[in-house]
Amino acid sequence: MTKNFNASSLRRRGIASLAVLSLAALGLSCSGEDESQPVDEPTADTTAPDTTDAPAVDLPDVVVTYSVLAAVVSELVDGVADVVTIIPDGQDPHEFEPSAKDLETINNAAFVVANGLNFEEGLEASLEKLHDANGPVFFVGEHITVREVEEGEDDHGHSHGDDDKSEDGDDDHGDDHDHSAGDPHLWLSPAVMLEMMPELSGELSAALGVDLTAATERVTADLTALDTELQSIMSAVTDCELVTGHDELGYFADRYGCETIGTVIPSFSTTAEASGGELAELKAIIAEHRAKVLFTSLGTPQAVAEQITKETGVKLVELSTHVMGSATSYADFMRLVANQIADALK
Repeated sequence: MTKNFNASSLRRRGIASLAVLSLAALGLSCSGEDESQPVDEPTADTTAPDTTDAPAVDLPDVVVTYSVLAAVVSELVDGVADVVTIIPDGQDPHEFEPSAKDLETINNAAFVVANGLNFEEGLEASLEKLHDANGPVFFVGEHITVREVEEGEDDHGHSHGDDDKSEDGDDDHGDDHDHSAGDPHLWLSPAVMLEMMPELSGELSAALGVDLTAATERVTADLTALDTELQSIMSAVTDCELVTGHDELGYFADRYGCETIGTVIPSFSTTAEASGGELAELKAIIAEHRAKVLFTSLGTPQAVAEQITKETGVKLVELSTHVMGSATSYADFMRLVANQIADALK
């Protein structure tokens, strides 16, 4: 460490030192001591101070597209990598458009984790391009059991027919990364996060050059315990029928004994729009099932939801399904969502 010294300060200290020495000499003369007797001077401290700062640890960047998924990844790479989130928490990932800086961050990352099921629609082309260039991109949708749409159903407001099927009839999540037919809301089930964990851990370990075995075991145990806890929370709901802003709670419903009976936007994406006929059908479903709650979330058209409330009498309850908000961990996030649903339906 380099210290800064002031020249005028040095001059002042020099003058003061001369004055002290003069007074000391005068004192010795007055006491009658031999002026030629050498005076013992203070021994200078020759030990140099330790000015070496510990070097800052420059951790590699692991880029994750959105906040909730980033919370899971952060627990896995804690202490060995910095996690950078591209889509700001609270902004609809379906509608997000990246800046040039965002794309630069992605391209310079040591590793990138993305949903991969056309959730981050504005990032999809850039992520595919990086992957095709052998970039370190991990698409979660390729490593889980994807919840598919029903035959002929439209998931993102555009027709895809059989384009997402391979020749043998299986879902095509291979080299062309055609993810258009799958439900992207995979983070809403700890069981799904567990499903991706072995391959995510393996690829991260290779990319970062670190052993993540212990971290993987810890995160796996935490996710397993969380899944059990959520089952306990939802067991208090005897009739778990869900009416939602868009088709977002499929993985949650499948895992915890619920059923989505209707949606304001009959799509996996908030960028789609409901027709008048579809809204009329939703109102009929609400009446038939005597639904009491409409769960809205980020991207739900508020005016439409309020009109449905006025006409059907359902209560609006906003869910934090797409944002971390005040949650400090993935477990806190999932507990909040589960308790919001359970409390509203009890």
